[in-house]
Amino acid sequence: MEMRYDLATNFDDELLKKVGEFGVVKSVYGKLASDIVGGGRPTFNLPKISKKELEGHVSTAHDNNIKFSYLFNALCSDNREFVSKSNKEIRSFVKYLGGIGVDVITVASPFMLRLVKETSPEIDVSISIYDDLDSFDRIRSWQDLGADELTLHYSFNRNFPKLKTALQMTDMNLRIIANNTCLHECIYRSNHANALAHSSQSKHESGGFFLDFYSLNCGKEKLQSPGKLIAADWIRPEDVHYYEELCDSIGKTNLSLKLTDRSRPTDWLVGVVKAYAEKSYDGNLFDILNYRNKEFSRIDKTPFIKGALLGKARVDKMRAMQDAVFPPRAYIDNKSLNGFMKPFINGHDCSSKVCDISGFHDDQKLDLENACRYCRNIAENHLSFEGGEDARREYLGKANNSVKDMTNGEMFEK
Repeated sequence: MEMRYDLATNFDDELLKKVGEFGVVKSVYGKLASDIVGGGRPTFNLPKISKKELEGHVSTAHDNNIKFSYLFNALCSDNREFVSKSNKEIRSFVKYLGGIGVDVITVASPFMLRLVKETSPEIDVSISIYDDLDSFDRIRSWQDLGADELTLHYSFNRNFPKLKTALQMTDMNLRIIANNTCLHECIYRSNHANALAHSSQSKHESGGFFLDFYSLNCGKEKLQSPGKLIAADWIRPEDVHYYEELCDSIGKTNLSLKLTDRSRPTDWLVGVVKAYAEKSYDGNLFDILNYRNKEFSRIDKTPFIKGALLGKARVDKMRAMQDAVFPPRAYIDNKSLNGFMKPFINGHDCSSKVCDISGFHDDQKLDLENACRYCRNIAENHLSFEGGEDARREYLGKANNSVKDMTNGEMFEK
């Protein structure tokens, strides 16, 4: 089989025309900056588009033989689905999405799955990465509920026996995210998803104001222990063929790869599709992963200005935090990672190991028989940061200060 891709959209119609030429993008996904349900990105990170622009984008996607998936992937909907007025508003919006030709709605709760199915049965329902689909029992449960597509937990990305079983047990389309840099087995994921949901819900009391404590810690951990950037479950373009061969070996075609990120510009997204379509990329691997990059940041400062005026947080501390959100640019020659996937192809199972990943170029070491230093060794031998060690340590100082400002209350003292 030839791998197919689900791509984030920034709602630039030119993006659809350009990626359509590759013939490998089966769908794009996105949402309004805010709506009644919310999603997995804060409003201040997303393009501000009108319903009319949404309708035009869906139509342009179809003109380029690309399906459109609308995101209702809030892990918490603030219980709005269980209140008469907002329940009606949600169902009305679902009917609207069906009316403009939306092909798929991505949800993150069993209730929302049933609501969509009963309101607009012509729309397929995809289950979000936020539901932590990390077991075969969960796959079966969502299938029994009527899901059409599942985005699997990151633990499937490099575990080929586990992925093989998942593909064999269902005909639902299964997706794994290819170019994300989320922490491996991240402890912040559920809390982060909840916070993001509320920060993108219309009429929420937060007004879109959200100090992203979780992204701040994410960046801090990766710079403190850069091996975590290698362990982050991404899939290189050069390694896509392993997934195609797996599907061919069991006679299945129900796997696709999801590519992020909705906040990135068109040229960047086209470059990502090109790399994966051609199964090759020359240059810095992090240039096609969604590593935090100030150059590509899309931040609407309005919620923060309003938040400052309302006394939600200290202006000086928010400014300091802004400097700490973007770590120095990471660099690793993508081609230096040729052969990286071989241990996983040969049965290496991260879940059976203790990841010895803390530290960087130091003597820290776990004295355990099943400790694994694979990702840390690669980071120490191949990974560097713009500005060198001084820049890494300077960033860590800023990040640690901002985390402390939030947890000790200094951020919120008037």
